[in-house]
Amino acid sequence: MRGEATRLRHQFADRIESLDESAWNAQSWCEGWRVRDVLAHLVWGAEATYLSMARDLLRGGLQPDRAVTMAAKTLSEVPVPELADRLRSAPGGIRLPGFPVAIGLGDVLVHSADAFRPLGMLENAPPADAVPVLDAYWQRGRTIFHTAPQRGRRLVATDIEWKRGNGPEVRGKAMDLLLLVANRRQVLSGLEGPGLAGL
Repeated sequence: MRGEATRLRHQFADRIESLDESAWNAQSWCEGWRVRDVLAHLVWGAEATYLSMARDLLRGGLQPDRAVTMAAKTLSEVPVPELADRLRSAPGGIRLPGFPVAIGLGDVLVHSADAFRPLGMLENAPPADAVPVLDAYWQRGRTIFHTAPQRGRRLVATDIEWKRGNGPEVRGKAMDLLLLVANRRQVLSGLEGPGLAGL
């Protein structure tokens, strides 16, 4: 699974390097983050060590979300081509205790959508990449995203064999279901089913 994450990081770096300055500075799906900030966040995660994460957490006042944002904003001042090179050569970061290895793959998948979909580009990942991440997010998504939009619903992928949960159905492509579980409400228009009520 680390191999898939490495492949997607290389793909992300190649695609973002091919864009122009206006695209790099465009608003991503992450509130307050430009596309280049998303790239910086991926570099930060892929280069992270336990020591660097502890240091950034302290700088962020022991508030994980704030620490992540501060680190990304600082790193995003590095020129994009240099960040792209660093993303390609990064060792892949660390695995936090108690979290499935698929979480690392999910970070690249979700942030690829955050960066590229607002630019009219898809993340260009096969549906099979989303499956292990969907399983991992089903277990740990609430901890990571502070919400669980899938709660009380049955999610059914339409492009690969995957389904989870009980309740009114939400149907869609595996990647769109993954983005829903990651609390990206921008994908709602691409989903269908009675479970969309209230989302």
